[in-house]
Amino acid sequence: MPATQVTPEYDLVLSGGTVVTLDDDRRVIEPGAVAISGNRIAAVDSRDRVETSNAGRTIDCTGCVVLPGFIDCHSHLAQSVIKTLGEGLAVWDWLSELTFPVGDAITTEEAVAGTRLAAMEAARAGITSVVDNQYMPPDPETTKGVADAIESVGIRGAVARGMTGTRPAAMAFRASGARPNYYTTSEELDIMADLLSGWSSDRLVTIWPGPLNIAFNDQEMIAGCVELARRFGTKWHTHCCESKGDPGVYRQAYGTTPVAWLHSEGLLGPEATLAHAIWLSTDEIAMLGETGAGVAHNPVSNAYLASGTMALTEMLEAGAVVGLGTDGPAVGHRQDPFEVMKQAAFAQRIRAGNAAVIDSETILETAALGGAAFVGLEVGVLAPGRLADVAVVDVSAPNCAPRQKIATTVVNSLTGPNVRTVVVDGRIVVEDARCVHVDEGEVIEDANRAISNLSDRVGLERFAVSWAGG
Repeated sequence: MPATQVTPEYDLVLSGGTVVTLDDDRRVIEPGAVAISGNRIAAVDSRDRVETSNAGRTIDCTGCVVLPGFIDCHSHLAQSVIKTLGEGLAVWDWLSELTFPVGDAITTEEAVAGTRLAAMEAARAGITSVVDNQYMPPDPETTKGVADAIESVGIRGAVARGMTGTRPAAMAFRASGARPNYYTTSEELDIMADLLSGWSSDRLVTIWPGPLNIAFNDQEMIAGCVELARRFGTKWHTHCCESKGDPGVYRQAYGTTPVAWLHSEGLLGPEATLAHAIWLSTDEIAMLGETGAGVAHNPVSNAYLASGTMALTEMLEAGAVVGLGTDGPAVGHRQDPFEVMKQAAFAQRIRAGNAAVIDSETILETAALGGAAFVGLEVGVLAPGRLADVAVVDVSAPNCAPRQKIATTVVNSLTGPNVRTVVVDGRIVVEDARCVHVDEGEVIEDANRAISNLSDRVGLERFAVSWAGG
């Protein structure tokens, strides 16, 4: 008697779209299907080979591209409260004149409202995981509140708590306009240890140590953050050489440069995640590749603040782990991974004076595979066993036609508003281009109220003048 054939049971099947797997064979399956059981991908194959009769739900993805969910490797979600303000300021002026004063005045409630708004925008653009560098305000209750806000939208990520600590005497000359020190180095490390020890590893959002900027943080605190990350099995995150003057400032104080110091002290490794890393030497780039350290490339904000253009092609050739970031709504203005990918490609071509220096396939691999390695998650690939983080993008709109070369369509033609469905950890979080776990109108209203209150206290109206005061 023949054995009874068992029909697989799936919780969700995304069926009929063009599936861009980013797997080892870089398969593109059209029409394809992605089957999900629990929080994992169970099958990826052609549509007619994935059985849907026993699926809990099947979504018709005809006319869509199905992609791994995007990872935003560096953001400041709460900075949605200063979105559009500070245009024309270079990075240090932008920080000292606008961002740090706002960070000193903002309340936890306002930071949470701003975070939830930006997380909602990110989810709607296909971002399924975000590294949020939270430092406004820096108290641990705000860190927890920001993590809760991200989770409330349904996406995963890490809150890298921005730590300042005791300002080293060698950096005293840079204190003008700098963010005040809320805690000593010892207090910062104790607070961070308490947060890490009390945080459940089962949550969608984790917490990382986040020394705010290696260019002006206490070296003792940097080393302490690395020790905490290694002890608790997390990553650690910092700004590194975003400003052209950062390496010189550091050399003046310590006789070396930030990445060279980290390397000499054994502090570079897979748990290190550096944001920006624009102004590095060839030797420092080699150090990143040698140690497997991560770099978050933020090409849109780098252009907005005129900070410089990171050596992306050299980083990749050196073997560094590179992902892409928006740098948040204040300097990225949109939580849009497609805009970031396009700018990343175009900036390298301008920098090299060579249109062939990098292609769309490499950019998409950096966003997906590099981003997954950066955060240390089993995402970035549509393959059985991987976490079920998926973005379904409608390509029927005029900006997506004609769709001939799929990688170039994704990188150059698509935008966040083209995203239709987003799945995180096997759960639908965006459907029909709307977030399903939060009241979008309420989120926007709460954020607008927070922005209005903050503006009244800090005097943000001076940054909001267009032309003759319009």
